[in-house]
Amino acid sequence: MTEQQPQKEAPPAQNTVPPIVINSTPEKQKTSEEGTSEFLKEMQESAGQISELSAEEDSIVNHFFGSLNKILKPFGKTLEISIPALPKKYQEQVSKAHLYLTGQLVLVYTNGEVEILNLADHENHEILVDISNEILMKLKTVITSYRTKTENRVRFLMPIAKELQKIAEVFSEK
Repeated sequence: MTEQQPQKEAPPAQNTVPPIVINSTPEKQKTSEEGTSEFLKEMQESAGQISELSAEEDSIVNHFFGSLNKILKPFGKTLEISIPALPKKYQEQVSKAHLYLTGQLVLVYTNGEVEILNLADHENHEILVDISNEILMKLKTVITSYRTKTENRVRFLMPIAKELQKIAEVFSEK
């Protein structure tokens, strides 16, 4: 007969999930009802804030494009938006993108299709946010370029105008 060695007992399994305790005392029910009521009030406040913020966002976007229109109108320009500035879902499919003064982003796809997105529409505000840095950089370039051209014209015309004034004085003396 062979002697059997005593077997080691397996360690008791540890329960990592705390047991669920259901207590239906009236006092706990009242607290639960108050908690639910507070929770619903918080949700209602958040929903109201979303509504207010959404209206404010629409107003800001309208002011943004109104200002953009006023700034770019003298230049008669659209802004070319670089492909890397676009959201990732457009980057591989789009070959060109232009932002018009009215807030419409024209996307020309590599297959020749054209899509016009009105960035003033609420569902396109994220795209506006994504390309806003690009818009500001392009605006700076347009404005700086216009200022430089204007300065050059003024520098060119200033001495001519002064000489013409001298000549005009000679004729006005007679």
